[in-house]
Amino acid sequence: MQKNPWFEQEYKKYSPILFKFIAKHLRRNEAAVEEVFEETIVAGWKSFKTFEHKSSFLTWLCRIALNKISDYYRDQVNVSSKFIVPLLDSLSYIDRDNLSPEEILALKELKASVNDCLNLLPYEKRQLLWFRYWKDYSYEQIGRIMGISERAVEGRLYRAKEEFEKAWTSFDK
Repeated sequence: MQKNPWFEQEYKKYSPILFKFIAKHLRRNEAAVEEVFEETIVAGWKSFKTFEHKSSFLTWLCRIALNKISDYYRDQVNVSSKFIVPLLDSLSYIDRDNLSPEEILALKELKASVNDCLNLLPYEKRQLLWFRYWKDYSYEQIGRIMGISERAVEGRLYRAKEEFEKAWTSFDK
């Protein structure tokens, strides 16, 4: 990377403030703060040519940081979500000969419970979950089939997963 003295000077001046800003938004999760801080600086460095001086350098960096914080939280939802979509097709290929009668019964009950929960969802949400987790379609493929953008697929799928999780949690009680 080519050196930019102005960027380096501003970075040194504002990095403690930016670090505190990120820490506040990430509830002082040290590892996450360092990760987002680093990603923010790298993104700022890479897109510095687009900085138009319409706001202060710190405001511009904070905007980048907020985007990186959003990315971080989105990734956390995807990584550590309690939501698990059982793949019924995979479950149906389990070698039943090696299962005990109790395991066979549990498997049958699991399949029935998942289907019952899916049936509680509106058709579009069931369809989204089916395309994504049973058919393993990409957001682009689902978007083409349903006539919506990839971003719309992402948002609707997120809400469908949340609704399934609520149904599963209440169904399980």
